[in-house]
Amino acid sequence: MKLSTVLLALALGAGTAAADTKPWAVGVPEARQDKATVIFEEGNQLFAQQAHAPALEKYRAALALWDHPRIRFNLAVTLIRLDRALEAADELDQALRYDAQPFEKDPGLYQQALDYQALLRRQLGYLEATCTQRGASVLLDGKPWFACPGTQTTRVMAGEHVVVAELSGYLTSSQRVVVAGGATAHEDIRLVPLESAVKLVYPYRRWIPYTLTASGVAIGLAGLGVWLAGKSQMNDFEAAFARECPRGCPTSLDDKPLLRDLEDSAELKGTIGISMMVAGGAITVGGMVMVILNRPERVLPKIEVAPTAGGATASTRWSF
Repeated sequence: MKLSTVLLALALGAGTAAADTKPWAVGVPEARQDKATVIFEEGNQLFAQQAHAPALEKYRAALALWDHPRIRFNLAVTLIRLDRALEAADELDQALRYDAQPFEKDPGLYQQALDYQALLRRQLGYLEATCTQRGASVLLDGKPWFACPGTQTTRVMAGEHVVVAELSGYLTSSQRVVVAGGATAHEDIRLVPLESAVKLVYPYRRWIPYTLTASGVAIGLAGLGVWLAGKSQMNDFEAAFARECPRGCPTSLDDKPLLRDLEDSAELKGTIGISMMVAGGAITVGGMVMVILNRPERVLPKIEVAPTAGGATASTRWSF
């Protein structure tokens, strides 16, 4: 929108009886009004020369002397030219706090102010955040915002913003919020205690070392049972051998098949039992080592925040 140079050159009306009756002139001495008007006109000249940054300084100096809605308006237009929409919106709100009264001599100027305000409203929105945990600090886009508990609302550029909340002993909350132009986005901040957020992650599933140890013990005990059965059978063999061969028998016991089978069975059970005990012992030791090594690691969740219009959707997933 092109700004008319005529509107910038209009005087503020300082030093007149009519000005003294205006609410923005109450309590402002005539000398200050005159001085503010001179500085205001200097700013207008700089603005006409496209020297927006120096013009801004002049308008701020004039405003420090006299809070006139027309100074506020010119200041807002200059901020727009400098792409400082947030500051411009605040100045326009102040410029229009008396509606059309400050612009009664130029209705077109008042309409321009309304048009600028409508334009900025489409580019800006509001972000409201609520936090109930005392002592927490809330940051907006990396800058301190407010301390909890409380609710704060601020005007922001339309688009994505990051709200971060921090409190000692709690998991830091970081949420992305998308603010639509002309709308208000609400964010409820809830911090999670570290103790409840931390997950214990084990190198192995917790049941594996204990199951392995128990399995080794079971195999070892079963092997002991087989070995004892073989030992008992060997005793039976020796007793039978003594009865049937009081004077000795051939080594091969080919003519004593029952004795031979009894001896073979006893030896086989003894061999199997010893093997099972050895294997069971090895498995038991391995399981016990895994129990010792399977110490948990404290892991924080990965929090992913997906921005949505008017707010943010947060999802938490654990990494193993």
